Amino acid sequence: MPDPTDSDEIARLTAELATARSELAALRAEKETWAEKEIKIRVDRDRAIKAADEFATALAARLRIENAGLGKGTKILRQRFRPLSRTEAVHLELIRSSQLFDAAWYIRAHPDVAHLGMDPAVHFLRHPYDPFRSPSEHFNIAQYCADHPDVFADRVNPLVHFLLSPESRGADSYPPRRR
Repeated sequence: MPDPTDSDEIARLTAELATARSELAALRAEKETWAEKEIKIRVDRDRAIKAADEFATALAARLRIENAGLGKGTKILRQRFRPLSRTEAVHLELIRSSQLFDAAWYIRAHPDVAHLGMDPAVHFLRHPYDPFRSPSEHFNIAQYCADHPDVFADRVNPLVHFLLSPESRGADSYPPRRR
């Protein structure tokens, strides 16, 4: 066992401690550098998310306005943008007024809708299946259809079914969040 009063041993331990302190200081500085980079990345990510939300919201609004004026056009356009039936118009208003439908989120999650040039709410009303297309991050269509197989079998829009059911009263998501 080394003698703690031995001057050579004290010098060696002092040098080892100085090296450890120096390495620790370097690691702390590196950690701060990485923390600063992480903050910058998070700020950039938040800006990108905000820009995507603003773009998707504007696109959804533009598609809604443009589609409201459609009545003429080629046969293909008339088929794609056929007028709403009375029932569809009521269901569309129900969807649009629900906090469970987010047009901007729907366009981001399903970019093919923007390429079609369709109003996202109309597209969701008519095409919630194949593949399952959730109307927002707060409503899981696949789970709802699994829990209510008659909805899928009858080809009823799951969100409309939910909103018209007593189950929806006070609900802000499906499946319900655990409190």
